[in-house]
Parts: sequence; C-alpha cells; structure tokens
Amino acid sequence: MSENLRNILSDIKVPGLESPDSVKKGEWELVLIAMGIDYTLGEDGELLVPASQSAQAVQEIRLYEEEEKRFPRRETLSSLKQQNVYANLFILSLLLVFFTVVYEGLGNEYWSELPWLEQGRADAGKIMDGELWRTVTALTLHSDPAHVLGNVIIGAPFILTVCTTIGMGLGWLSIITAGALGNYINAWVMAPTHLSIGFSTSVFAAVGIMSINAIRHSRLSATNAVVLGLALLALLGVGGENTDLGAHLFGLLAGFGVGWIVLLLNTDDNFKKIDFLFGFAAFLLVVECWLMALFGEGFIDVLF
Repeated sequence: MSENLRNILSDIKVPGLESPDSVKKGEWELVLIAMGIDYTLGEDGELLVPASQSAQAVQEIRLYEEEEKRFPRRETLSSLKQQNVYANLFILSLLLVFFTVVYEGLGNEYWSELPWLEQGRADAGKIMDGELWRTVTALTLHSDPAHVLGNVIIGAPFILTVCTTIGMGLGWLSIITAGALGNYINAWVMAPTHLSIGFSTSVFAAVGIMSINAIRHSRLSATNAVVLGLALLALLGVGGENTDLGAHLFGLLAGFGVGWIVLLLNTDDNFKKIDFLFGFAAFLLVVECWLMALFGEGFIDVLF
C-alpha cells in the first residue's frame, strides 16, 4: 500500500468502544477483509487503511456494530451444544438399535415376527388412502447397516446444529414433522406403487431447517439460505443407486417451510421453557404411529 494511511480507530466512535481490545479489533479486521478494504496494523495497535478508503471502512465497521446490537450474540449456544450433543447422538444411535430390533428382534421371537417393514414403509398408494402413520414410521426403517449408518453419520452435523439453535425438543419435533411432510408430498407426487424407507428425508428436512435458521443466527439473506440448502442437497442427496431423490427434495422443501414457521414464531426464544414438551411430543408421535402401524390403534384410539 503506497497510499497514505489513516488510523481509523479514532474515527469509528462507537459508544462503549472508545478503546477496543484485540478481540474487537480482530472482528473489525474481518469486516475490512470481507468488504475488500486494504488495511494494516500499526506498531501501537493502530488500524491503518488507505486514506481514500477510510470513510468506507469506518462506515462498514459502524454498520457491523449496529447489527451486533440488533442481533446480540447468544452466549448460551456453546453451553447448549455441550449439554445437547451427547443426548442427540444417543437419540441418533437409537436408529441403529431399532434397525437391530426390526431385523434381528434382539433375541425376542415376538418382535422379530412383527410386520415392521410391511406396515411401516412409505407406500405411496396406502398413504394416499389414509395410512398417514407410514410417513413417520418409514423414517425409522432402513434396508441394511450401511443405509442406517450413512444417515446417522451424514445427518448428525445438521441435526446437532438445528437442536442447538432452536432447542433439542423443538428441533426433533420439527425434523420429524418436516420429514413426515416430505414423505407425504413424495407419496402424492409419485406413482401409487412407489415404496421408500429411511431417515434421509428427515436429514434433508434438518438441512432445510438449519438453512432457514441461519437467516437469524448467521444473518444470511433468505435467498442465500435457500441456495445453501439446495447446494447441500446437490452435494449429498443425489448420488447412489437406490437414492430416492424425490424424498430428499421434498424433505428439504418441507424443512424450509417448517424452518420458516419456527423462525417466525420462536422469537426471543419464547419456546425455551416448554422445549421438553416438544421433545415429549416428538417421542409420542413416533410411538403413536408405530402403534397404529402394528396394531391398528394408538393412544388416541384408547383415550378417545
């Protein structure tokens, strides 16, 4: 930089930041990098930019600080992540356990003889005839160990992100609901003979929810959030011989929709106090659908 340099620290004039520390200066450096503004650090900690760019640099940093006030950082996210990560991984591991129950019965002859696959898979014709429980039960079924392991490994980062940002209970209820909605739309679009199983519909629902919630937590534009989701679908959801692209696509789109609803309703984390109720509802939804699938009646039929 051959041009004269100007120290912009004295020009920024953000209340409470008259003497910014090294962390705050680091944030401002990232702002300058993002906006393509040249800078250098002086020997005494000055933030030096070319004089011709100093006004733009000051303006961009002020705008950044205004956004920081409007969207304060959530100090609880790291602690939430620590608290929830093992619980969410445990829930995902239940898919592996359930796979063993379905195909091996865990040594229980009665369990191994139940018609899990016949009654639980997403059968498009039967779903359209009113067997809506299949949209949920199909999410828990898998064809082989590689299938279930792939969904657990690929889905874990997206599910953990969703459950960290909106709450574990609300996260799982949203992911399962959006996955079921994706299966329903897929059944409506496909031929009546179409069959599908697997948690991947909910995995891409989680991708959709995560992308939409990035509007709030990462300040992406709505367009960029949708592009992010579609890019992840293209990267992870279109390969493989037995890939159900329709289920992946409609799961993603359902995730966008559910994500928007959560984004609009869950302002100021007003669902945090009842998050456990959402988690309980998610658990009951899965159990109810399997009772309907295997025995023809669930809690609702017994109670009402």
